[in-house]
Amino acid sequence: MDDGDTRALVRQLLEHTETLPESLQAHILARGAEAVAPLVELLLDEPLSYVTAPGEGNAPIHAVRLLARLKTPEAISAMVRRLMQCEPGEVLYDALLYALEELGPAVAPAALEALAHARTADERLGLLSVLSRCGVQDERIYAALLAQLQEDPTAGAINLSVYGDPRAIEPLSRVLAAHEVDDDTEDLFANQNIIELQHAIEELGGTLDAAQLDKVDRARSSRRRLSELFRSMVLDTLPLSPARHVPRPGRNEPCWCGSGVKYKKCHLGEDSRR
Repeated sequence: MDDGDTRALVRQLLEHTETLPESLQAHILARGAEAVAPLVELLLDEPLSYVTAPGEGNAPIHAVRLLARLKTPEAISAMVRRLMQCEPGEVLYDALLYALEELGPAVAPAALEALAHARTADERLGLLSVLSRCGVQDERIYAALLAQLQEDPTAGAINLSVYGDPRAIEPLSRVLAAHEVDDDTEDLFANQNIIELQHAIEELGGTLDAAQLDKVDRARSSRRRLSELFRSMVLDTLPLSPARHVPRPGRNEPCWCGSGVKYKKCHLGEDSRR
């Protein structure tokens, strides 16, 4: 099959919304390297990601997932570039994060180059998430994660925990010591930074002193109180009806139940089985 036929096959992704037929996936994957260029072309065509586009904007998402399965390094730079153009929380953004994570250490050079030119916190957010998970230990990555810890303690703590360098225990502890518990807040996730800092320190093999443990306990008590209040309010106002679809949080976002634990470590498995 020539390049024109492969491009036409890839363009069939535009005909499908969230569900992609297994047969079409298999045919595209069977083209191997021939499919990479048309898949990248589709991914980089930004208007195709709009909900008004053919396939309700799902074609670039399908392209990303297929590129991840092809595991071709030639697509990495384009995927990193597209990630920087997406807004955090978009489905395409999450698909790119997972795909780049699956590609492992090969992602590091392109992501580091992009990080050097990133101008906004949102651009750095995705790149640092990828770099912390790519399996490469590099002083540039570590330094960037420490800078993120100061700018965004929650994201910085999560990424340093995944990155896995025990040197981060001390700066994580300093940030935890500097943060105060907001006991009077009515925001369910207001003390999330304290809980994520605790998780990161312990994940890296560190321990909390008495003052830090007391701070975490107060943060969790506030979380439990607000969670119970929220649940009682919801149960009192919801009519008896069949279960409704509720949007799930991201894998590394706080679980919807108010436990303070990341969604992937709490209710993700249970929700997926339902």
